[in-house]
Amino acid sequence: MRIPIKDVTPETEQAVVIGWINEVRDLGGLAFYILRDRTGFLQVTIVKKKAPEAVLAAAKGGASRESVVRVTGSVKATEKAPGGRELIPETFEVISHAESPLPLDVSEKVPAEIDTRLDNRYLDARRPRVAAIFQIRSTVTHAINNLLYEEEFTNITTSKIVAAATEGGGTELFPLAYFEKEAFFKPESTAL
Repeated sequence: MRIPIKDVTPETEQAVVIGWINEVRDLGGLAFYILRDRTGFLQVTIVKKKAPEAVLAAAKGGASRESVVRVTGSVKATEKAPGGRELIPETFEVISHAESPLPLDVSEKVPAEIDTRLDNRYLDARRPRVAAIFQIRSTVTHAINNLLYEEEFTNITTSKIVAAATEGGGTELFPLAYFEKEAFFKPESTAL
């Protein structure tokens, strides 16, 4: 059964992890794949002389940066690996192959212009600094919601008045005059 990368320890012995390939280093007889999921990073070490043929074929056949892979193997402690542990794969499956080259560097080694970042927001959100901002915002929002529920506030959603209709909004908007300008009323679904 799949476990989050943060829970992979040498005591785990056998692990199944799924994550994005953050970095690839091929050093001839050894190949290192740094996997990333939402919980952290894990080094997958392929010793080419000892690895099963299926692992070598999958790694060569489409395991590029930002591809999603499922790796099963044994966990070993090593000081040189990120987090002090590495996974020696017994199986290596590419679930989703990423196109190459990527429009921006997710590892942040090469800076990207703001236009490139906004055009590829799904990749930009994977960058460590951007992900940290979202994690902080999520923690603050969670804490505020918990406080309000503890104080017995009631969460409601209200209808909105918006300045312009959205493209293909998919919701019913009703025009109205608002301070001598046209605006649109967007009703929320309500419980009766």
